Amino acid sequence: MNARRLWTVARLELVQRRRTSRWPLVLGAWFVVIALVTFASWRAVREAEFASGPSLYDVTTFFVLMLGMLVVPSLTATTVNGDREHGVLATLQTTLVTSWELVLGKLLASWVVSMCFLATALPFLTWAWVAGGLSFGRILLSLLVLVVVLAVVAAVGLMFSTLTARPVASAVLTYLSLAALVFGTLIGFLLTAVLLTDTVTVRVNGVPESYWASSVEPPVTSGPGPDGGVPQPTQADCEEFTRTEEVSRTDRLWPLLAVNPFVVVADAAPSRLAETGTFTGGFTPMRWISDGARDAKSGPGGGGVVRDECSWLPEAGAAVGDGAASDAAFEARERAQEAADRARRDANPVWPWGLAFLVSLGLVSIAVAEQRVRTPVRRLPSGTRIA
Repeated sequence: MNARRLWTVARLELVQRRRTSRWPLVLGAWFVVIALVTFASWRAVREAEFASGPSLYDVTTFFVLMLGMLVVPSLTATTVNGDREHGVLATLQTTLVTSWELVLGKLLASWVVSMCFLATALPFLTWAWVAGGLSFGRILLSLLVLVVVLAVVAAVGLMFSTLTARPVASAVLTYLSLAALVFGTLIGFLLTAVLLTDTVTVRVNGVPESYWASSVEPPVTSGPGPDGGVPQPTQADCEEFTRTEEVSRTDRLWPLLAVNPFVVVADAAPSRLAETGTFTGGFTPMRWISDGARDAKSGPGGGGVVRDECSWLPEAGAAVGDGAASDAAFEARERAQEAADRARRDANPVWPWGLAFLVSLGLVSIAVAEQRVRTPVRRLPSGTRIA
């Protein structure tokens, strides 16, 4: 393989796209749309005690990936059969350019164009980093994974461009394949989760059933119950016990979510709650996707973590109406629960598996495309133009 010939193919493809398309206008429109979305997100979450970086990061990354899944297929889904339809491909195949150089050159050209679209979002990701609540490493990792995902999308479009004779057919097949990855995996997961259920035993820290059937006098500090009923339990009434539940076995279905491009990008560098004391919540779709996927992988048992159902109860011996003490105890238990959830999710990443699948899909697509442009051609579909 000759790097110079490969770059020549890529350069010809880029020059052709620049002459036949209005890419400056498209890039400008892309920049304006992302700017408006990011600015609207910043206006919605800007508060003195609120780190708006995670919201800006999630919204920008989510929007760039969504637009990338729409634009990138159009860059490669018509590149080979379009050249064949215009009588350009056969002329190129008679030169010293090999089939691998031809395929990789066209893929490189489409990838470079997609990187131009990604570059327009870098100022807004920098804005998210400056706004606080994020580390530079998280942003860098998400960008690297996003670059790989866009390359895989381009490879899938290139494969269909070699498999079909008409550009319209290859574009439709590419978008249908990506829709299956994005929406089909999610729909399949939700439908299968309803059907695949099992009885499992979970560990719970809560009020046992025996408490509600007990006739023992409650502590004086807990106060009488309404209408003479059973009074409100306290932390002292909680016990750790096991409970049998009918649950969905998401721990057997999580690979359906792992192959979703949005899950891969979201889970690679989620904008989780920081431990600095600064609230970093808000509208964070990428973090919600990541948390949902990792919770699905850990399964209904929660990875052996005890489920706390007593965090909202008052402390034993607390005076009736002592709201400050109850709130402080509640916040302490909530922080402990968040730390346990964070540790469980950190132990169950799904993005390495999903990224490995997408990379494999991209490599298979490139191999198929190379086979389809290899010369001499023994058999061509009916109606295919040679020169």
